[in-house]
Amino acid sequence: MEAAGERMWARAFTLVELLVVIAIIGLLAALLMPVLMQAREQGRRTVCASNLRQLTQANLLYAADWDGYFVPAAPEFLRDQRRWFGVRNRQGRFEPRDGPLVSYMKDGGLLRRCPSFETQVGFDIGTGGYVYNDIGVGTRLWFMGYTPGLPAYDGSLSEAEIMKHTETAMFADGALDIGTGLAEYTFLIAPPDVLRRVPNAIYPLDPSVHFRHHGVAQVSFVDGHVRSLKMGTSTDRSGVYRGANPARQRIGWFLPVTGDTYYDPE
Repeated sequence: MEAAGERMWARAFTLVELLVVIAIIGLLAALLMPVLMQAREQGRRTVCASNLRQLTQANLLYAADWDGYFVPAAPEFLRDQRRWFGVRNRQGRFEPRDGPLVSYMKDGGLLRRCPSFETQVGFDIGTGGYVYNDIGVGTRLWFMGYTPGLPAYDGSLSEAEIMKHTETAMFADGALDIGTGLAEYTFLIAPPDVLRRVPNAIYPLDPSVHFRHHGVAQVSFVDGHVRSLKMGTSTDRSGVYRGANPARQRIGWFLPVTGDTYYDPE
């Protein structure tokens, strides 16, 4: 009897030890998970910054071939068939392989997607999850405004027309809240304070900078550098899409949102 009792004690003690080990492993996993997730996101942010540098460099090379003018964001805007990232026939998807920057991009000319952006819906699929500064770089809206026919979209600004290359954004992490989810989008939309300075401005327009990297957005500038910027302000309702809430989706405008901004060419 005594020997049998000792064997039962041994088995019970082994079970307790196993439970303790499981509890310790669970505790360690809970402690390490945020660290691992943060490291994973940091890796994604690094890839995203590299994508933006390559995209910006491609636009700088484009400008070198076109008398200093950057790629137009959306030429023949009302026809809705040409964008900075691709072209399409009628209402089909944009084809990135036919985009104006393809010959200036590395790795076969394909625009790499931001690894933290998973949505592929909407009307501008092919951007890679990035938006292009139309007011400050990719159109002539700053000088021509929203005139009938929107001819300002047929051109772009030149390097000489942009006063502060280190302080004018070119591309950024982007998305548009369309009420049913996030969609890829073409333009980096300036905040109302900047749009008011554009002739015949159409506003309010929904923000399109997506602060998806743990509360920051990756932004490239005309001189080629990339930096991380925090969100300055947003809106909890859309001027266009029913049910959209950009603030809830971490979509907004980066700092500063008034005064001397990163959005305009001055």
